[in-house]
Amino acid sequence: MRKLLKKTILGSVSLLAISCFFWVLLILNPKLSYANATEYDVVTVFHNDALDGNTETVIKEAVELLKQSPLFHENITLQLCMNDDKVYPYLNPLIGQPYAYAFLDKTVLMNCTVKFDENIAETQWAINENEVRQFDLAYVLAHEFMHNLQFDARFGYVIKSTMGTRNWKLEGHADYIARAYKNDDKLKSRIDNFLVEETKEHVGLPVFDIGDGTMQVFSYFKYSLVVQYLMEEKGLTFDELCELSTSFDELYVEMLAWNKN
Repeated sequence: MRKLLKKTILGSVSLLAISCFFWVLLILNPKLSYANATEYDVVTVFHNDALDGNTETVIKEAVELLKQSPLFHENITLQLCMNDDKVYPYLNPLIGQPYAYAFLDKTVLMNCTVKFDENIAETQWAINENEVRQFDLAYVLAHEFMHNLQFDARFGYVIKSTMGTRNWKLEGHADYIARAYKNDDKLKSRIDNFLVEETKEHVGLPVFDIGDGTMQVFSYFKYSLVVQYLMEEKGLTFDELCELSTSFDELYVEMLAWNKN
């Protein structure tokens, strides 16, 4: 009986180990899942379907946004995995159901319809009462690519601080760069706009129209304001931002007081 139990346990452990090995192999090597790989600038796109003619333009626009950040360097390489594969976008069991996500050097498009020829990423989810929402695709890519750069710069911190929770510093910093807010001298007017938008009702996961028909995630906007305040008015570097122990709520109140005065 003991021998049978031992064999069963060993068999189960072996099966689990083999399964984990193949999972790691697949998730780290998207080329095993996709039929095609196309290179644009520092980005390799993995895809099954033919890419739109405007794909290169949108990706290069996203990369130009990244270059505003000191985290960008000449040796950086990124991988963009399209959502035209039935397996790869769903290999990460911890990610939930976002329209896109990033890990290591990989950005993965997931629950959205991508239109490179229109520079649009479109979503329609039940949680948002099936409201059709459009996001600027170059921004979406730049935001996720910034997370890749954050992984490259502070791997341990990113892993440790995002286990089962959202890190406002990382999200705010990614939006700060991807929205081209850096040194634009519009922080005060942007805070005023946020305070007005905050009084309005929002459907489902809060977003708002930024004036060109595309949306911005409300919480990311709030995070980016605090990040811009900390980096430009307080002079923090990205590393200092990551090490900051003051709570977001305290920093938000401090920023509002600064804006008022």
